[in-house]
Amino acid sequence: MTQVILPFFYLKPVYISSRAVENKTVNILVLHDVQNKNFLKAVESAVLLQGCVMRVVRLEEAFDRSVFSSPLTAFDDITHMVYLYDGTSEDLAAFSFFAGYALGREIKVILVEFSPLKSLPENCIHLGMRLSIDQFESFLAAEHERFKAEDAKRIARERLLARGISPFPENFATIVATGEAENVGLFIQAGFDPNMTDAKGNPLLTIAVRSQYPEVARVLLDAGAEVDRLSGDRGYSPLMDAAQKGDQVMASLLLSRGARTDLRSKDGQTALILCAGRGDVPLCSLLVGQGSDPELTDNLGMSAVSYAKLFKNQELLALFNKTAP
Repeated sequence: MTQVILPFFYLKPVYISSRAVENKTVNILVLHDVQNKNFLKAVESAVLLQGCVMRVVRLEEAFDRSVFSSPLTAFDDITHMVYLYDGTSEDLAAFSFFAGYALGREIKVILVEFSPLKSLPENCIHLGMRLSIDQFESFLAAEHERFKAEDAKRIARERLLARGISPFPENFATIVATGEAENVGLFIQAGFDPNMTDAKGNPLLTIAVRSQYPEVARVLLDAGAEVDRLSGDRGYSPLMDAAQKGDQVMASLLLSRGARTDLRSKDGQTALILCAGRGDVPLCSLLVGQGSDPELTDNLGMSAVSYAKLFKNQELLALFNKTAP
C-alpha cells in the first residue's frame, strides 16, 4: 500500500506495507494522548526528517474497535514504538500495556517526556528509553543509521541462505578457500569479522593467499583484514605465503596495502629469504624494490644473499649487488 504522509493533527492510523521493513526502513508507531499539538508536531518532524515511516495513533483510537480490531494490530510491521507521556495515571497504565507488548515483540520502546514535572515513575524505567524531545531528535538520527546497518546484515544472511550457504564462521573460512569472492563479500556484509581465523589459527587472508585467490584477498583487505597478521601454523605473514607460492600478483597486492617486508616467520625467514631460496628473481626484485633487506638472517644464520651464494645464483647476487666468493 502506498505510504501517505499526513499532517501532524491527523489522527487516523496509516497502514503500511510489510515491504517497508524489507527496504531497510524504520517504522515508527507514535502513540499519544497529548493535547499539545506543537509537541506532537516536533516529534513528527524529527521522524520525517530522518526519512522514517510513521504511524500516528491516539490512545482512544487504539482501543476503538471501529478503528482497530485489536489495539495490538497497530503494531503491524512496527520496529520502534514512541510514546508521548503526559504523566497521568491513565497514561501510565496505557504505556505499561503497550510497552510490555512491544518488548515481547523485540520492538524498541522510546518514551518522550515533554515535562520534567511529569516524568515516568522510577519503578517503570526499565520499560523503555526516556528521552526529552531534543534527545529524541539526536537519538533517532543515530538509531536510523544503526537500524539500516543491522538490516543490511540480515539481508546478507538471507542471501547466503538462499544460496544454500549457512552463515557460520566455519563456512566463512570454507568459502574463502574456494575462492567465491562475492559470497565472501556477503559474509562480511552479514557482520562476520574479516580477521577471524580457522581452527589452526590461520587468518582468512592467509587462506586466500595460500589458495591464490587475489580477488578474495582484495575483498578481505577492503573490509579491514590485517595485512601482516601471522599464521598460527608456520608463523608466516600473508606476504611470506605469497613468496613461498611464487605468486607475484598476490605479493604486489599485499605490498600495495602496506605489507611489511622485514617480518620473520617462526624459522626467522623473511619473504625475501623464501624467494631467494627458491631462486625467484622476479619476486626478489619486487621485494628489494620495496625495501626488503637481503642481509637479514634466519634462525640458521642464512640471509637472502647467503642462499644466492649457496646456489650460485648470479642474477640474485647482481640484484643484491654482491659477488660470489
